[in-house]
Amino acid sequence: MNRKTCIFLAFLLFVSFSCKKTNSLGPSPVPYVYVYTQIDYSTPLYSNLNNEGGYVYINGGNKGLLVLQDFLGNFWAFDRTCPYHVTSPCGVVRMSTSGLSIVCGSYSGQKLDTCCGTTYGFDGSVTHKPGWYPLKAYRVTVSGTVLTISN
Repeated sequence: MNRKTCIFLAFLLFVSFSCKKTNSLGPSPVPYVYVYTQIDYSTPLYSNLNNEGGYVYINGGNKGLLVLQDFLGNFWAFDRTCPYHVTSPCGVVRMSTSGLSIVCGSYSGQKLDTCCGTTYGFDGSVTHKPGWYPLKAYRVTVSGTVLTISN
């Protein structure tokens, strides 16, 4: 083997190892549940989704689904199970009273009784710890005013 071939093979080996993407967190702790549902946000039941920042809770997933429209007009669907407290009854996420974040816990009037204190952005990413896993997201396909939510 000549020198150029050796250098080229060494370069390919280096690139192949340096380009691997790994998730250091591993798989989501939220158990897999088959999800396939459709909602029409032109109906009164789901009309909150007509507005940016609007959201609804629907059945599905492990502890229900949170479906929302962010402030850029994108639709998102998340399992309501908090990845930090999967098995705890209090480990349910909901929109904050401000409507600007997703929180883990329950409300007693206007007061949040936090389960773990983790908050999430509209894309499901952690914005305030102790949690570190993002919310379990589901695929949302838009066709007119119908949203199809699935794994």
